[in-house]
Amino acid sequence: MSAVVLLASSAACDAATPDASPVSPAPATSPRGWTAPPLQLPNAGPGDACPVTEPQPWPNPDQASRVLGPGPLYPVADYFADGALQLRDEDQEPDGTYSKKVRWIGSGYTGPVLVRAARIDAPGGATAAFSYTGESRDDGHHAVLTSQESDLPGVTTVDGPGCYAYQVDGSTFSVTVVFRAVLASRP
Repeated sequence: MSAVVLLASSAACDAATPDASPVSPAPATSPRGWTAPPLQLPNAGPGDACPVTEPQPWPNPDQASRVLGPGPLYPVADYFADGALQLRDEDQEPDGTYSKKVRWIGSGYTGPVLVRAARIDAPGGATAAFSYTGESRDDGHHAVLTSQESDLPGVTTVDGPGCYAYQVDGSTFSVTVVFRAVLASRP
């Protein structure tokens, strides 16, 4: 599976739960290079509330107003209107998936990163990829951040409405970010 950001949408996913917490630390660099930890995402069964990560303010309003997760690599929450990725007809691809722009901001970290995502409330898939750097690897999108402050345009693709999670790994951190994807209201 490519790097993914997943969102879920259902009445049960409307309740927010506490912010995502870090998962097990990433393993140390091996002689052949950095090795990402296994994918360890939370589960949200049918009828369960989607444990959405609450947005937090970003200190540079010229860059973003809010971000998701504990970082140091954050999806910009401004792309999640009303706390959810809004899926519009024009976002739908020929295969039925939805592709949405989601920018990422890195702060205070240089080194390898791997972003993976999956749907956590039902079968389905999702991916997340940076637009101008990195490659598909290890069932996600891998890049090497060379600056302490990074601004990374990207695209998140989801199968449809639902509850999704990113796992964001670096050589010194591993965190999850949970979000919902919903069909946008029509005017």
